[in-house]
Amino acid sequence: MTDHDIPHTDYSQNTDENLAERCKSLDEYAFQELTRRYIKPIFNFVRRYTQSEEVAEDITQDTFFKVWKNVRQYKRGMKFRSWLYTIARNTSLDYIKKKKAASFSDLDDNANDLVFSDTLQDTEPLQAEIFDNVVMTETLSKTIRLLHPDHQTVITLHYQEELTFDEISKVLNRPMNTVKSWHRRALIHLRQLLKDDTSI
Repeated sequence: MTDHDIPHTDYSQNTDENLAERCKSLDEYAFQELTRRYIKPIFNFVRRYTQSEEVAEDITQDTFFKVWKNVRQYKRGMKFRSWLYTIARNTSLDYIKKKKAASFSDLDDNANDLVFSDTLQDTEPLQAEIFDNVVMTETLSKTIRLLHPDHQTVITLHYQEELTFDEISKVLNRPMNTVKSWHRRALIHLRQLLKDDTSI
């Protein structure tokens, strides 16, 4: 696209939600702006999810194709980022299921749900202990991959993609209490794993 093809409207000043609404009217410039904002974060998320750069490229393209194709299903008032990451996660899961014929029944492991009070105890000390270094080291990244898939997703979305617990609950289609429970369990498990270098 040449400079004279760029519309006068400053799409960079629009919110994600406004751009999504514009996409419903087949505004390609709005879609290009959303793609510019999110293609790298979505690629990084999918790459960590699938552990394959080549696969992540295909799934990322497929994710944005689905966004454009199904944008009319996006509901006004919904956070676009949550909707986008939901599509990316579901597209990744579909790929893994097809290619690996894996069973994902353990993703519905209700034993990992804790009472709400448990999710509030001692979380900050654990968080500070594990994430005191802002940069996610290779060791920590490898260790995160040892977690239960749901716990891994919560950690990745919260710390690496900076989604709130409310946004994550929408992406995973789980109650807030469940997301916070998985978050706490993940931190506890990470601390245990990081104490034992031989487990990595």
